[in-house]
Amino acid sequence: MTDHVQIRKLEHLTGNAKAPHLAYALETRTSRGPAHKSGAFLDDLVWIKLHGGLVVGKARIQIAWVGEYSALNEIRRRTADSPIYDLPDLWAGRPKVGYAVVAELRNEQWVDPHWAGPRTYGYEWVVLDDKKRDAWLEQKPPPKGGEELLEAFLAWRDI
Repeated sequence: MTDHVQIRKLEHLTGNAKAPHLAYALETRTSRGPAHKSGAFLDDLVWIKLHGGLVVGKARIQIAWVGEYSALNEIRRRTADSPIYDLPDLWAGRPKVGYAVVAELRNEQWVDPHWAGPRTYGYEWVVLDDKKRDAWLEQKPPPKGGEELLEAFLAWRDI
């Protein structure tokens, strides 16, 4: 089994104080990325991380689709009836055609929020091979200004 990191903006999280409800891990790119090349499989662990480096949850993959698409709506339709389907900002600016990975998630749960790995502004999905695992999962002190993200997440989660 492989670990993955799904990176989201705070405004793209869905769920409540009991549990996240992303329903899907998602990546769209103009070129084949690491997740597209190595795949995503049943029971792989997905860490949910916010832009800025705060790890907030985890889930398991139920089933995944990896492939090419010729219209972004093909990918969006795969998430129908999920909370992320109705987030226009999540879909804005994505490549109109390209490569995608869409993984249905199960057993979603919050973890004690903690800082780990890079701050992650440029990624959406990271596959944790043996070389990356420690660098991406090792806990570290909060970055400068990180307290604001932690406070914003806790306020959002506990509404």
